[in-house]
Amino acid sequence: MAGGPATALELYAARLEAVAAIYPRLPSILSDAFARPNGREAAVHPLRLLRGLLILFAAGTAALLLTGRALAGTRRRLEADSGAPLLAGALRFVLGLVPVAAFALGVLVVYAIVRPPHPAAPAVLLAVLQAALTVLVTDRLIRFLCAPDRPALRLIPLEDADARALHRTGVVTVTLAATVLGLVDLLLALGVGGDAIVAVGLPLSTVPFLFLLHRVWRGRAAVVRALARPLGIEAKDHPTLGLWAVAASVYLVALWLVVAAAAVRLEPATGPRMLASLLVALAVPAVALMAQRPLARFYRGEETEAGKAAVARVMRALWSALFVVGVFATAAIWGFRVEQATGTTGIVLRLLFNVTVVLLLGYVAWTMVVRAIDRALEGARHDGVSSRGQRLATLLPLLRKFLQVVLVVILVMIMLSSVGIEIGPLLAGAGVVGIAIGLGAQSTIADILAGVFFLLEDAFHMGDYVEVGQLRGTVEGISLRSLKLRHHRGAVHTLPFGQIKALTNYSRDWALMRLEFRVPPETDMGLVKKLVKEVGKELSADPEMGPSFIEPLKSQGVRRVEDDAAIIGVKFITKPNEQFVIRREAYHRLIRLFQEHGIHLVGRGVVVRVDDPEAANRVIGFAAAQAMNGGPKETGTGG
Repeated sequence: MAGGPATALELYAARLEAVAAIYPRLPSILSDAFARPNGREAAVHPLRLLRGLLILFAAGTAALLLTGRALAGTRRRLEADSGAPLLAGALRFVLGLVPVAAFALGVLVVYAIVRPPHPAAPAVLLAVLQAALTVLVTDRLIRFLCAPDRPALRLIPLEDADARALHRTGVVTVTLAATVLGLVDLLLALGVGGDAIVAVGLPLSTVPFLFLLHRVWRGRAAVVRALARPLGIEAKDHPTLGLWAVAASVYLVALWLVVAAAAVRLEPATGPRMLASLLVALAVPAVALMAQRPLARFYRGEETEAGKAAVARVMRALWSALFVVGVFATAAIWGFRVEQATGTTGIVLRLLFNVTVVLLLGYVAWTMVVRAIDRALEGARHDGVSSRGQRLATLLPLLRKFLQVVLVVILVMIMLSSVGIEIGPLLAGAGVVGIAIGLGAQSTIADILAGVFFLLEDAFHMGDYVEVGQLRGTVEGISLRSLKLRHHRGAVHTLPFGQIKALTNYSRDWALMRLEFRVPPETDMGLVKKLVKEVGKELSADPEMGPSFIEPLKSQGVRRVEDDAAIIGVKFITKPNEQFVIRREAYHRLIRLFQEHGIHLVGRGVVVRVDDPEAANRVIGFAAAQAMNGGPKETGTGG
C-alpha cells in the first residue's frame, strides 16, 4: 500500500481473486481438514465432534441452571432490600456472573473427566468456550442495563417492549458474531488457514451486520420515542432525532468494509476486533439512553418552549459527541490511533476529534452548570430571607464567571495541543506574565483576595444595608474586586474590597432600635409606660408590621435627666431592614398619644425661672408705663 492508491487497489483485487479461486476447492479443503487435521493428526468425525461439544455444553448448561436456581432467593432478597436501581442492578449483575462461572467450570470438569485424546481437542474447546462465554456475559450486561423483566431496576428509560427488543437485538447480534468467530477458530484448530478461512469467514461476517441493520431500521421509531419521551419533547418537532438510523447505518457499513479489508489482508485478530467494534456500536446508543434519565430529571420543570429547545440541543450535542467517540474508538480498535497520526491528515483528524468532542462535551457541561446555578439562584431568590439563600445569591454569579473562564481556558489549551502546539511553554509563559501582572497590579489582587475573604466570612449579602466608614447604602452589586452601595438618595458608591477596613451590617439576624423622648421632669412615668405598651400592642397587631417584630415596643423608663427635661427611652427589636418603617410609625403614634394625654415634649433651649410671684404683674406694669411715656416723645420727635 506504500506505492499509492493504485497499488493498494491492485493488491486488494489480487487478494479477492485468490479468495474467489478457493470456493471451488473449499469442500475438499474442509473435508481434508476433518480427515487429517493439521496435515498430520488423526481424523475427526464431524458428528462425533458435534456430539462431544453437545455433551460438554449440556453439562455446563446444567451447572448454570442449577446455580441460577440456587441463587434465585438471594437475588430476590437483594432486589427487594435495595432501594437504588443502580445498586440493585449492579448486585444483580455480579450475582448473575456466578452461574456463568459455573457454566465454564461444568464444561471444564466434564472435559477433564472425558479427556479427549485428539491433539486438536483443547483448541476446539477453547474456541467454542470463548464464544459461549461471550454470549452469556453480554446477556448479563444487557440485562443489567435494560432489565427487560424488572422495570424498577431499568437504567435505560425504555418501555417494556422496547427493553425486550434491545435485549434481544444485543444478544442475537453478539451470538451471531460469536458463532462466526467460534467457527473460524474451530477451522483454525483443524488446520484450515489462509484464503480458505477468508472464503468461509467473509460471507458469514455479513450476517451480524445485516441483522443489526435490519434491527436499526425496524426499531428507529422506538428509539426516537425513547429519546423524546423522558425529555418531554415531541419527536415530530425534532426531525433530526430520526437521523440516528442513517448515522448508525453508515457506521455499520463502514465497519464491515474495514472488517472485510482486514480479512482480505489476512490480518491477525480480525474476528475479536470485529466483535469489539460491534460492542462499541451497541454501547453508543446504550450510553446515550442511560444519560437521558438523569438529564431529564435534571431538566425537570422546563415546560417552556425555550426550556424544551435547550434540552433538545443538549441531547443532540451528547449524541454527536458519543458518535464521534464511537467512530474513533472503532478506529483505535483497528490500529489507527489519532494521537499517533502525522502530517496534515493527522492534524486534521486530531482537530476533528479533540475539537469536536471537547466542544460538544464542554457545551453540555457548561449548559448543565449554568442550569444548576440558575436553579440554585431561583431557589435563593425564593428563600431570600434566609442566610443561606442570600449567601447563594451572592456567591453563585461569581462562581459562574469563574467556571466560564476556567472552561474556556481548558478548551483553548486542548485545541492548541490537538494541533501539535506544545502547551507547556505556553503555561510557563503565562505563569511569568501572571507574575509580572501580579507585581504591577498588587492593589487589584489585594482587592480580589479581600473580596474572597469577605464572601467566605459571610460579611454581607446582596440587598443588605451596610455602613463602611462615612458611607451607607444597600448592597446592589458584588464583583471580583469591588462592592457597590446604593445610597437612599440614589447615589451609587463603588468601594474596592481592599479599602474596606471595617464594615457594619444593619441587615444581619435582627435589628435593635432605640427611641428617645424629652418630657418635663414632673411627667407621670407610669402613664408613659402605659401609653408605650398600648402603642406596642397596636403595632404588634398590625397585619403588615406585626410579623416583623421579634420583641415588641417596650418602655425603658428614664434613661437620664438633664437640666430641663427627663429623657425616657423606648426600644423594640425587628427583623433586618424592617426597623425604619416601624420607627417612623412608632414616633407618629407615640407623639399623638402623648399630646392627647397632656404630655408635652420639651425642646432644647434656655428657660428663665423667676421665684417672685408678683414678677409677672410688675413686668406688665413696666411695659405699659414704657408704652405711655414713649408715645408722645416719639410723636414729638416725628413732628
